[in-house]
Order: sequence, then C-alpha cells, then structure tokens
Amino acid sequence: LKIIRLKHSLTGSVLAIMMLCSCEPEVNIEVGVLWEDDQYFNDSGSACIGILGGKWDSDTGFDGTILDTTSVRLGVNGNYKFSIIASESDNYTAFIYFEHSGNEIYDEGYDIVMGYKYNKAEPGKTVEISLSAYY
Repeated sequence: LKIIRLKHSLTGSVLAIMMLCSCEPEVNIEVGVLWEDDQYFNDSGSACIGILGGKWDSDTGFDGTILDTTSVRLGVNGNYKFSIIASESDNYTAFIYFEHSGNEIYDEGYDIVMGYKYNKAEPGKTVEISLSAYY
C-alpha cells in the first residue's frame, strides 16, 4: 500500500514538473513614460500604452501583433509593467496613443500614436523602454 501511494505521489510530481516546463516563456517589459506639456497641443482623448510584438514602421504601420494595452494617466509620469508571452519576434515596441473610441484597444487610423520605441528582449528577461509624450 505504501509503494502504491509513493508511486502515485511520484507520478503527480512528474506531471507537475511537466506542466511547469510546458508553460510558454514570458517577457517582462517595463515602460517609463515622461510627459511634457506643450501649449500648442490639445487632445481630449484618454491615453494608453500598447505593446507590439514586432517593430512599428512609420510608413506602413504595425509589423506585428498588439500583445497588451493599458490606460495611463494623462500628464502623470510613471512606470508600467507588462508580462507577456514571448512572441515569434524578439523585438517589442511600446507605443503611447490617444484613445478616442473608449475601448482601450488601438484602432489604426482612428487613434493617434504620440510616440513609440522598440527594443530587443529575450524570454525570461526584462526589457526597459522609455517613452516621452506631449499633452
């Protein structure tokens, strides 16, 4: 009876280890936002940060998939942390945009991108990206 319990306990441990190993690797992205007041700029939308798996191209737009977004306080400097599943690309772009539709989802051609920057990241590591924006 003790051998059977040990065998089941060992099987459970092996399954737990297999489940932990099968998890997809994460990338931690820390985005620092520095706002600058611009008397000539005025926007009434709310602000959000998005994380793109890939690079932003100012000519063609996104070259990748939006992985996560979060709202930010307009004009308040801060740091925002994202933990995302590692994508096929090792480039990640953080971008800040004024969100006009109220859904916190970036709508290309409707929402206004105010700044972006990309960096390379490896699964299991933390990458830091700094953004500046005007309000």
